[in-house]
Amino acid sequence: MDYSIIKKLLEERNISFKELSDKLGVDRNNLYNSLTKGNPTLQRLESVAEVLGVPVWRLFTEDTKPELFGTIIYDGEVYSVSSKEELRSITAKIIGAHS
Repeated sequence: MDYSIIKKLLEERNISFKELSDKLGVDRNNLYNSLTKGNPTLQRLESVAEVLGVPVWRLFTEDTKPELFGTIIYDGEVYSVSSKEELRSITAKIIGAHS
């Protein structure tokens, strides 16, 4: 997930970050930290995407027609994939961790 994309989507829709946190019913600082420093849950990302009126994948890329796009959740970690190379890298990391 790329916070700069969320920031841009908020600006395009004239929604402040405070308005976003209010609509989600989440403390503004906690939301900010989870989106910029933490690892937001899929549920959180789905909620943000719903408020912004975009599909969840749009929070990860500005490319409106990515070659490949997906989210892999493995062992509590969320990985964003938007290219074959990223998929190879993440797959190697997961396989390597369990070899």
